[in-house]
Amino acid sequence: MPQIRPITDLRNTTEISELCHARREPVFITKNGYGDLVIMSMETYESLTAAPARQEAGMCFLTEKEPVWAGMLADVLAQKGIPFVKESSLGAGMALRAGPLLETVRFYVPAARFPAARELVEELFSSGTDCPE
Repeated sequence: MPQIRPITDLRNTTEISELCHARREPVFITKNGYGDLVIMSMETYESLTAAPARQEAGMCFLTEKEPVWAGMLADVLAQKGIPFVKESSLGAGMALRAGPLLETVRFYVPAARFPAARELVEELFSSGTDCPE
């Protein structure tokens, strides 16, 4: 069950720090009865934001695009039979909070397919902007 604490509890920094390290999950802080902050230990943060095992799977970063162009790129990669992984640059929580205007999508492809995928990206987005020619 998630730990929810009022903002006044932040005065006792030692107790909050110990709680974050002991629970190994985010602690939700409320202000006037509403959600306001989320705090966690550095270890928890790093485990939540760590890249998936892309390196172990031999995945290489291909490009980062806005959602509209990311959808198009995903379709083209799938049509060409190039496997890929895409992930939000903001993460699910921040994407919901910040909205879609700030979000971008990162693409990763297997190292063996990287040259072909890079060629497709250059062909689709050769003008150097997010708009195809």
